[in-house]
Amino acid sequence: MDDYINYLEKNLNLYDYTLIKTTNTKAVIIKTYFKYTKCIYISYIDDFIEIRIDKIFDFYTVGNNIERLIIPKKTFNSLDDSLNYIQKNIAN
Repeated sequence: MDDYINYLEKNLNLYDYTLIKTTNTKAVIIKTYFKYTKCIYISYIDDFIEIRIDKIFDFYTVGNNIERLIIPKKTFNSLDDSLNYIQKNIAN
């Protein structure tokens, strides 16, 4: 996982996002906006990389009962494919 985190730090353009290693096999990339926080959860298990993206809404600002918008997780075998997917979601 440390090699993968180093690979992400070296090759990923984070813009205003923050990359945080949370455990030996997991990391999160986050950015807070006015109405929500975008989180990209990364799990490195064996030779697979699982990526899940959430938008967590500030319920008081938004004013509706939606707290979280969950985008289904994706699994990758390739470091480059996972990097491209993460970069695409940071750019949006």
